[in-house]
Amino acid sequence: MRASFDQQLRDLTGQLRALAELAARALELSTRALLDGDVAAAEEALDLGEDIDTLHTECSERAVAILALQHPVAGDLRFVFSAVRMSSDLARMGQLALHIARAARRRSPGELVPDQVRGDITRMGELTATMVRALCDAFRKPKLELAAQIRSTDAELDLVHARVLGTLRDPAWTHGVTPAVDLALVARFYERFGDQAVDVAERVVFLITGRRPDGDPALPGRP
Repeated sequence: MRASFDQQLRDLTGQLRALAELAARALELSTRALLDGDVAAAEEALDLGEDIDTLHTECSERAVAILALQHPVAGDLRFVFSAVRMSSDLARMGQLALHIARAARRRSPGELVPDQVRGDITRMGELTATMVRALCDAFRKPKLELAAQIRSTDAELDLVHARVLGTLRDPAWTHGVTPAVDLALVARFYERFGDQAVDVAERVVFLITGRRPDGDPALPGRP
């Protein structure tokens, strides 16, 4: 009986990892579409939307089935509740990546990322890609330092985000209001992607320790 239950937990972890990998792939394609004007990459990213939604639903349904049929306690209960929350965060990351793809497709064939902000937008893409890849690895081998690493990356992401907004507001910006609005939204999507990655990383640490990364204990239903 326990062996079967452990396998169900491993299967749920595998689904979370697959959802993280879908979010990573969607982000990679969307960033390519944005920076290179690659409409095919945008369409390929958007095609992942249904897969993201389906896998999110499957994660939630598997977790509910485990709760209903196995009556987990202690650490197992903590894992199942956290898995539900993490699947929602990961699905949201995927959707944020798709918002970037839609922005790129909407502006095609025009230039969406002028030279004034290209370096910073490129950096936002690199930072968020690093964060989601760290999460993919964490579902294979959880590590306590994950939350600190991702928080540090997110701090840089916030600084770059602020710099992009400053550039868009600067009187030296010469590309008009509509491109500025589009880029402000794109930068916000990257920034929110990073915030969601921080949430997932902190839940991974909670699974390992039973405590939030700040040291506060959490109730099983509120990790």
